[in-house]
This record gives sequence, C-alpha cells and structure tokens, in this order.
Amino acid sequence: TGSGPAAVSIRSVAAEAGWSTGALRHYFPTREDLLVFAMNLSEERATQRIQDLNHTLSPHTPLLERVAEYAEQLLPLDATRRAEYLAWEAAGMLGEYDRDRERRWNSQRRLYRHLVAAVADVAVDDPLRPHPDPWVEEWSEHLHTQVDGLALQIMVTPGMTDTDDVRRRLRAFLARLQEACRYRGIP
Repeated sequence: TGSGPAAVSIRSVAAEAGWSTGALRHYFPTREDLLVFAMNLSEERATQRIQDLNHTLSPHTPLLERVAEYAEQLLPLDATRRAEYLAWEAAGMLGEYDRDRERRWNSQRRLYRHLVAAVADVAVDDPLRPHPDPWVEEWSEHLHTQVDGLALQIMVTPGMTDTDDVRRRLRAFLARLQEACRYRGIP
C-alpha cells in the first residue's frame, strides 16, 4: 500500500488509531473531512511554534537568524514537521473541498511579508493586504517560493537534501535579501 495523503482513508486511520470505522466516521464523515482536520491541526501547530519563538528567541539573536528561525517552522526539518508537510500536501488533493485554501495561502504570505519587512526594516501597516511597496511584495513571493521549494526538496529527495543544507540555503537566500535591501538604500 502507498503512504502519504493519497493513501489516507477512514479505514486506514481507524485501524492505526485502534478505532472502528464507524466511530471515526462519527467525527469525520468523509475522507476529505479527515484531511481538512489534519491540515488545520498542522497549521495550528506551526502557528504555535511561530508564536512560541516570540518568547524563546533571545533579543540578541541576529536579525537574519531570527527570520530564518521563523521561516524554518514551515520546513519539514524533523519528523513532526514532515508529518505536517504531508498533511499540507493533502491540500492539493482536496481541490474545492478545501474551503480554507485561500485563507491558508494568505496566512503564509502574511508571514513571509512580515519576515521580508523585518529584514527591510519597514512597517507592515495592514498585514491582511499586500504591502504598498511592490518590492516588499516581490521579495515576499520569492521567500514563499524558496521555502516551499526547499520543503519539497526535503520530502522528494531526502537522501540528496539534508536539513543542514536546507538551513544553509535558507540563510544564503536571506543574506541575498539583505544585500538587495542595501542595494535599494534600505539600512
């Protein structure tokens, strides 16, 4: 049998949990309901880790390291985050059944917007809207793409891409972002 979101079924999850399929269907009438729950739980866990960083990172941590720590919460760098990634992968399979797709996308973009704004030392007046500076929006898109690409490489080529390499490449990308800020005349 397969693994990952494609292999998820009410029957397989019930068996793994030691429940009957009827008991599980009481909470999750469809496979899609189960996948949406898993994605929501993954999102809640990542959000909690990000919020926890506000309290655990030293104020003396260099800015780029702080930004990298936040972005890493969305990378499958350990077993927990790999499982969360697989739940996120299910989003592509749900199609229109995932009514929160746009909200999830915007939530991620908002995080990247905040991270780019922190590196550029500019304010984010309304985090729910695109930044008025198109440069911030462009780099937010680049960072979003970079993190998603690194996550995919970890999952698809685990023997060729390790967590240390991914962390190094994320930090190299953030250093280029900082260089681009200097080129633009941002301190």
